[in-house]
Amino acid sequence: MTLIAIAFAAAGFACADQLGRRARTRALKVAEDAVERRFNILEAVADGMYIVDNDLIVTHVNEEAERLLSSAADALVGLKLEKIVDPLGSELVPDIRLARKTGTIYEHTYLFPMADRSIEVRIKPSASETLVHLRDVTARAQAASKLEKSEQRLQLVTQNVDAVLWTADRDARFSAVTGHALTELGLESRDLIDEPCDRLLSRSYLDDAFAGKAAKGESVLGERWLRHHVEPLRDLRYGNVNGAVGISIDITELKRAEQTAWRSANHDRLTGLPNRLSLEHSLTELIRDAGTGKRRFALLFVDLDRFKAINDTLGHDVGDEVLRTVAARLAESVRDDDIVARPGGDEFIVLLPHVAGVAAIDIIAQRMIRRIREPMEIQGHELFVGASIGIATFPDHGRTARSLVSHADAAMYRAKRSGGNAHVHYERSMEAEASERLTLEAELRHAIDRNELRVHYQPIFDVTANVLSGCEALVRWEHPTRGLMAPDAFLPIAEETGFIVEIDRWVLAASCAMLMAVRADVPGFRVAVNVSPRDLREQDFADFVFDTLRRHDLTSDALTLEITEQVVLDPVALPTLQNLAAAGIRIAIDDFGVGYSSLSYLKRLPISGVKVDRSFIADVVSDARSRALVKSIVAMAEALSLEVTAEGIETEEQLEFVSSIACGSAQGYHFSKALALSGFMALPAFETARVVAI
Repeated sequence: MTLIAIAFAAAGFACADQLGRRARTRALKVAEDAVERRFNILEAVADGMYIVDNDLIVTHVNEEAERLLSSAADALVGLKLEKIVDPLGSELVPDIRLARKTGTIYEHTYLFPMADRSIEVRIKPSASETLVHLRDVTARAQAASKLEKSEQRLQLVTQNVDAVLWTADRDARFSAVTGHALTELGLESRDLIDEPCDRLLSRSYLDDAFAGKAAKGESVLGERWLRHHVEPLRDLRYGNVNGAVGISIDITELKRAEQTAWRSANHDRLTGLPNRLSLEHSLTELIRDAGTGKRRFALLFVDLDRFKAINDTLGHDVGDEVLRTVAARLAESVRDDDIVARPGGDEFIVLLPHVAGVAAIDIIAQRMIRRIREPMEIQGHELFVGASIGIATFPDHGRTARSLVSHADAAMYRAKRSGGNAHVHYERSMEAEASERLTLEAELRHAIDRNELRVHYQPIFDVTANVLSGCEALVRWEHPTRGLMAPDAFLPIAEETGFIVEIDRWVLAASCAMLMAVRADVPGFRVAVNVSPRDLREQDFADFVFDTLRRHDLTSDALTLEITEQVVLDPVALPTLQNLAAAGIRIAIDDFGVGYSSLSYLKRLPISGVKVDRSFIADVVSDARSRALVKSIVAMAEALSLEVTAEGIETEEQLEFVSSIACGSAQGYHFSKALALSGFMALPAFETARVVAI
């Protein structure tokens, strides 16, 4: 070979070598770029990822995998997977080997209760390496758990609530039905699917829903009452109404309770006769009808003679039986369309809607007196009571309910003063007798200035703890000539004249002064003070209460204000009650169940407690219905988070009963009558409460 050829060959080899180096450089660059892209891809993925080679040595780890493995990439790369002590590392070795052997993808979710975390692991093998994919599914797992629990709770509700939950299609046929109330209704879910909805509720509810309106109402199904709430069921995408969804709640027990409460509100619990509320309604209607037809009717005011002596001597049980017997005898003495009512106490009012004249009225009045005078056999006692009857006739003796009752009352007092067992028609001359009442009214107005009013306190016991917890303040009038007068003798006058506001404020101030001293020894002691509806109509009454508490350094929870049930009919009083309740003062309905009570009033009024009237308690030992009613009152109050106090506890048996039904508090002659402050503080129970407080 010539030198030239050799030179050319050498040059060719050099060129080829240079080209090879360039190719290798480019290939290396491509490989490096590929690796970099791979790393970039790994880092760009939100999930954790790491790669192991065939020897299970970690070759790549992204940032999220670092977090999940709790180690930096520098510490992991080049390390055998068996050396990584972590459920997401070494414990995966058997699974990786199995995946590589079978060539299948392996998936599993690991739970970490201590860290409240869930990690989903996905192992994907290839020829030379294995990709381990880690995804933090904690949020998803928690959401799934919540959903499962929600579904369980929903299933529990639908299976146990006294309701039917359902959906219906545009043909007004059930498409889904569930609910515990189906059992009470004698229905089966499977029997209702694809059946017309009128098997459960009226088609009109569905028509309203199909028109895009919500529908509510009640209906009767057999012996059960249902309350329905139906809404349009709309397509989620376009909002078109494609059916209806509803809930039908079984309100049978509520209806029965309302009926019981209505009867209680309109009828005297002791005698079953119409009460004052019902009487006022009947009298108003009678005046309207009689005025239109220009006819006469009579109102007879019946007051029992010698009843108080029987009640005080033999006890309220006997007295109540006397009242029931008298009520039955009065009902037997009148005609079918006549009305006998008991507004309260030992007083009855009889309405005679149709009277031909005075003689016809006299015949009925005499019949009632004769019937009432007949002896009564009650609890082994032969008893005799009489009746004094005052009569007022419409329109001769009055054209309003108030005037008729007032004039019949005045006539009744004339009959009573004449010796009783008599009936007297109202006369204008009786106006003179009213002057004595006016004198009493005038004297009452000066009673506070003359320091003649007294406050007596009747203890209230915590039945559960069997300890004195408070008292009720009751006003008395120490009249200079008449002696100590009970509230019934003068409070009606005070109520009529409006002087009750001044009396109630005096009682409240005196009670707070007492309470300030008592709470120094018994911090949790409370006092209950009766307030008139007139008080609540006074714009400054709430401020007066707040100022009185502040002046005596008392907190709001120390005071309970007792209201009568007629307050529920006075919309003017409601804002004052709400203001007092918002400040933390307890509001309790006194004599609950004998006046105007109903569930709707309980929901509207801001009350914190009820006092079960003594007429309910009187029969709980012997009468199953009385026990059931008192139980229902206590249960209803408990459901509404109301405190319950049983009034008129006179026997150990009555106390045992109210204790057994979780009635919180009780008061009555079984514990003590109302006492002056000195006598009250001398009670052994008061000393016990003081010791307990210490």
